[in-house]
Amino acid sequence: MPGIHLLKIAAPNVAKKARPGQFVVIRIDERGERIPLTIADWDEKEGSVTVVFMEVGTTTHRLATLGTGDYIADFVGPLGVPTHIGKFGTVVCVAGGFAVAVIKPIAQALKERGNKVISILGARTKDLLFWEDELRQVSDELIVTTDDGSYAR
Repeated sequence: MPGIHLLKIAAPNVAKKARPGQFVVIRIDERGERIPLTIADWDEKEGSVTVVFMEVGTTTHRLATLGTGDYIADFVGPLGVPTHIGKFGTVVCVAGGFAVAVIKPIAQALKERGNKVISILGARTKDLLFWEDELRQVSDELIVTTDDGSYAR
């Protein structure tokens, strides 16, 4: 997807405590601005945290150019109140565009808790759909739509 990036960061302390619905604050270097990013995924055993972001300005452009072994000055988190994950029965998770990065870990946790998860994913066009397969894996049913009607499942 154009302008959308996944960044996996080694952050064992954050990965150990991360929960669905939380975020981190990243600062690339000492002069850079701090930006909040949703925790899209994490692996406690590996000690990694994955964030998803859209390249829209100087900071996210610089973040997109980072490679393996590059340095980030600050990676603070997890922050925010985690989403309440209960046994509700049937739940519906809705995401538009790359906001699926927020919904995917929530849907996954709800399914692991024993809920039937119906997810709805939308985007303006088929080209702007992101993480359809990943959301499908954690949903019992996935409905996909586009504003322009170019794609639906």
